Amino acid sequence: MLKPALAIMSRAPSKEGKSRLGAVLSPAQREALQWAFLEDTLDKVSRLTEFERYLAVTPSGDLNKLAKKLEFGGRVMPQSGGNLGQRMHDIAERLFLTGHAPVIFIGTDVPDLPPSYLQKALYLLEHSDLVFGPALDGGYCLIGMRNFQGRVFDGISWGSERVLEETLKICEENKLSYGLLECLMDIDRPGDLLALMRQYENKKIDIELIPARTIRFLKSIEIRTLII
Repeated sequence: MLKPALAIMSRAPSKEGKSRLGAVLSPAQREALQWAFLEDTLDKVSRLTEFERYLAVTPSGDLNKLAKKLEFGGRVMPQSGGNLGQRMHDIAERLFLTGHAPVIFIGTDVPDLPPSYLQKALYLLEHSDLVFGPALDGGYCLIGMRNFQGRVFDGISWGSERVLEETLKICEENKLSYGLLECLMDIDRPGDLLALMRQYENKKIDIELIPARTIRFLKSIEIRTLII
């Protein structure tokens, strides 16, 4: 059996990405923020030697561009087509078939997710079939599974505030045990950016884990003057 796998789901940074921030950020600024998110996340997980790390990229045509630009000690792999659930299903299946267990997914837009969060997820998977890191918007920022459970990705209203609720219902209907981590904030809307800056200023982010590139970006655009 191989090490547990950590799959980091990432869309290649682009001027079209993070469109819900378009009210306060230009396309170029949104792309710069996505790079900051991605590189901060890779820095953060680089110290987690208990995992085999994978960066799962979409669109697949940008795979080589990211692999060349990033200093990433793990492996870069393409995401398949379809919605988010279909893409996570395919990657989980591939990683389990390769021999990894458990398999944990995170995204790149939760700057205050600490490495210890992932270590707690591993611990919970010793006792549960699945583990979830709830997000404030009703989704989840982490999902982990001890064995392949592709059914938890089926029939979910992706992008809605019901994602976690619907997923937990599937777990209960199929008698799958699960653990829950503390709720974190992912960054999708202008107010989320301001809340992140306030967390930093109030020292509510571990000083050793400050997402340096992201904070530097927010300071550079004077986020308080953009959000009223």
